[in-house]
Amino acid sequence: MRLARRTALGLLGAAATPRPLRAQPLTVVRVGAALDDGLTPLLYALHVGAFKNAGLDVQLQGSQNGAALAAGVAGGAIDIAKSALMSLLTAYVRGVRFKIVAGAALYTGASPTTLLCVLKDSPMRSLADANGKTIAVSTLRGMDSIGTQALIDRSGGDASTVKFIEMPSSAMLVALQQGRADIASIITPALGAAIASGNVRTFGDPYGGIAPRLLIAAWFASGDYVARNPTVAQRFARVMRDANAYANTHHDETVPLLAEYSHIDPDVIAKMNRLVNVTTLEPSLVQPAIDAAAKYKVIDAPFPARELLL
Repeated sequence: MRLARRTALGLLGAAATPRPLRAQPLTVVRVGAALDDGLTPLLYALHVGAFKNAGLDVQLQGSQNGAALAAGVAGGAIDIAKSALMSLLTAYVRGVRFKIVAGAALYTGASPTTLLCVLKDSPMRSLADANGKTIAVSTLRGMDSIGTQALIDRSGGDASTVKFIEMPSSAMLVALQQGRADIASIITPALGAAIASGNVRTFGDPYGGIAPRLLIAAWFASGDYVARNPTVAQRFARVMRDANAYANTHHDETVPLLAEYSHIDPDVIAKMNRLVNVTTLEPSLVQPAIDAAAKYKVIDAPFPARELLL
């Protein structure tokens, strides 16, 4: 479905992002992000001119490398980028004082986009049977591995006996079939393809091992950038909040935008479980991840989530 710009602007709530005076130049904001569903709200905001209405010239730099994006922000080559939350937590405790400018993807138990899967004929019946097993995850020491450990311990198993291996979700079904992994934490859209194959059954919800609602990705900047550009950060946050709200309720309308930029087949996007995006960013959405990361030794000690927020 094509998105009518005038209609979309009204739905976004253009009144919340006042138009700049014509004499004022736009402030350039260099933004980096992976080209996946988490980018949809920003693509929408660009499409309808919401950033320009807020006085910002957002220049998007696509990347699939989270480490490169973090390095770009830390080094000043990128102003704001999107990252998985766990990467921000680990950077923060190492002294890299990133600030979360705006929320991105939100995990909710009602709409998971990552699930643990096993082969249909696997003898395992619960995560209490996971002792000594090999589990494939997209990122070692990431949110899905931490949540999986929590689920195993909660089920009566011993997470310390589990071996985690890292691989892309697109390779996990084959890894299960070849016996290189006993359990795989598969992310949308590969999750939908794995389930549609008829070869797997779902075996648990890894993020649910941490909390029923949880921030899993965020837009961030360096502390220095936010200190120098507080108004820019606030404008960016306001646009993203409204764009997140729109994207949450207009999945069909945003398929063409995501397909154009990501080169994912529109039919795949239309069928996959789309991300839920944060509309109200609160410390309570971040603190459970910090506490779980400390419990499972991904970070040395917990800290107050409010230290990370804008």
